[in-house]
Amino acid sequence: MNAVAVRRERIRLLVLLVLLGLAIGLLASTVRDRLGFGREIEAFGAEACQRIPAPAGPEDLEIDELLRVAFISATPRRESGALGDLYWLDLDDLDAVPVSIPRDGPELAPHGLSLVRVDHELYLHVINHADAGGSTVEQYRYVPTAGLGAGSARSLGALEHLVTVSDPALSSPNDLAAVDGKRFYVTNDHGGRNPLMRSLEHVLGFRLGDVQYYDGQRFQTVATRQGFANGILLTRGGGRVLVAETVAGTITSYLRDPVSGLLTAESYMRFETGPDNLTQAQDGSIWMVGHPRLVDFIAHARDPAKLSPTEVYRIDFYGRSADFGAVMVDDGSLISGGSTAAVRGQLMWVGNVFDPYLLRCTLHRGIGSAVPAPVVEPRLTYQ
Repeated sequence: MNAVAVRRERIRLLVLLVLLGLAIGLLASTVRDRLGFGREIEAFGAEACQRIPAPAGPEDLEIDELLRVAFISATPRRESGALGDLYWLDLDDLDAVPVSIPRDGPELAPHGLSLVRVDHELYLHVINHADAGGSTVEQYRYVPTAGLGAGSARSLGALEHLVTVSDPALSSPNDLAAVDGKRFYVTNDHGGRNPLMRSLEHVLGFRLGDVQYYDGQRFQTVATRQGFANGILLTRGGGRVLVAETVAGTITSYLRDPVSGLLTAESYMRFETGPDNLTQAQDGSIWMVGHPRLVDFIAHARDPAKLSPTEVYRIDFYGRSADFGAVMVDDGSLISGGSTAAVRGQLMWVGNVFDPYLLRCTLHRGIGSAVPAPVVEPRLTYQ
């Protein structure tokens, strides 16, 4: 090989090394941003909150305004193979604590839940991880008892188990949004089938999760390439489905075909936090809990002594535009690994993934007020 050829090979090698270095640097920067390394936490709003004793791991909760009750899904996730249950909290009594809901049906290790009212009937759908052979969705109907609403010690009734839905499509279900007593959307947060692949999804941002739609008989995939698909919400009126992607740091709005159930991506919001579950309050506002430092949440999952900051956002959503902002930020000392916020009037209840308590917070005046129709587009948060 002559001197010119040697020089060319050296230049090619140098260029290759430079490009490789740039790629590694870019990947490292992306991973750092995605996991929230070094992100500053400026706590506020938690001074108006207090802990309420609850079963361990009250991860998801949803309010039914007619019953004036919060339904809660809780599983002690730090105990390997442990079972959990469904609970409710009487919102009329500020001294009340969650109590187990009388019900029939299978054993539960519940995860995401969703309520829906159809023709004066209340249905509850919940993801169940109790069966080691695969996750299922359990469907219940609420059965009231006499005396509902009479006095402070209310007799709230029970849940009647209707059916267990099982299918390979429920590969890694996290949350669901009920359409009626049978139909629902469900998120699969991972696509990988083993712990190593799932860890790579977190660190490298592989978008392998998806959204499935169950039409009462079969599943079909309605959204793909999800970066840890987490919370999902069917907006009031049923026209849109919102999906939170924790690792991607986004909430995507999908237009929903009411006949087929198919989804068409409309717009998205990007956050400097990892979005978790979504709820919608009576005034139409949407509430989201976020993990501003996902690396801390991963550490907290392994060691309860390591704190994981929690943020709560209010989102005023208008379809192709939205306005949002944090209403509470905690550094993890009051609530670590928060998961869901549900709002009724000026009160907010916040669940978490692992610990035996809920937060009850008093919101600042005006935050719980009705969402006005915008005269002009709010500040740009979509594209």
